[in-house]
Amino acid sequence: MRALLFLALFAGCAHAARPPNVRDADIDLTMPQADQFVFGPGDVLKIFVWRHDDLTMEVTVAPDGAISFPLVGRLQIAGMTYEQVNKTFQNAIAQYFVDAQVAVNIVEVNSSRVLVFGEVRTPSALALTEDMTVLEALVRTGGINPDARTDNVLLIRGGMEKPKLFTVDVASLYGRGDFSQNVFLQRGDIVVVPPKTITNVERFFKRVSSILSPAVSASAIYRNITTGDGQVLPNQ
Repeated sequence: MRALLFLALFAGCAHAARPPNVRDADIDLTMPQADQFVFGPGDVLKIFVWRHDDLTMEVTVAPDGAISFPLVGRLQIAGMTYEQVNKTFQNAIAQYFVDAQVAVNIVEVNSSRVLVFGEVRTPSALALTEDMTVLEALVRTGGINPDARTDNVLLIRGGMEKPKLFTVDVASLYGRGDFSQNVFLQRGDIVVVPPKTITNVERFFKRVSSILSPAVSASAIYRNITTGDGQVLPNQ
């Protein structure tokens, strides 16, 4: 049953299903580079067009990934880097003005979020407006509850299509200053702080499902989840 698989993952009871620690992960867990940022729905930009103040305005990326701008109409920018967006606007405006100079400023970043829930004071979806580590994310959600299991905090990465599961030993980070555990988070990461004991598996599973359900069915994660080394966990 999925509930039993969920219990095994969070309590670490089944050795075969135990995911690797982030220290041994085969993915990049260092600080993301600035040029890796890509725009997405909800992000707010301010466009400056030199000598054309009437075209200087703030625009918001729509749910379909496009923005609307005078003269040029709708431009698809979701998935573009900052440099690509600048170039796209420059080329679009150049069709109407000679030697037009365009500058793009980022006003708000709303598309890059991480989800932190489980045994934390305030489970939240945190906007990645700047570099954020696991420790910073836990602080922003009010810290870990006393009945949390801190040696086996879970990090889910890779989106909902091909998620990978890793463990973070927050206990060693707090107690011994093991900063190899203080990994940087990326867009779409999910951090789960499990309890020391799960007295009611079904209730806890339903709680997690209700948190994840606005974006995706929680069971879909565990149907497709891997342990970080490419091994697909069974669908029980």
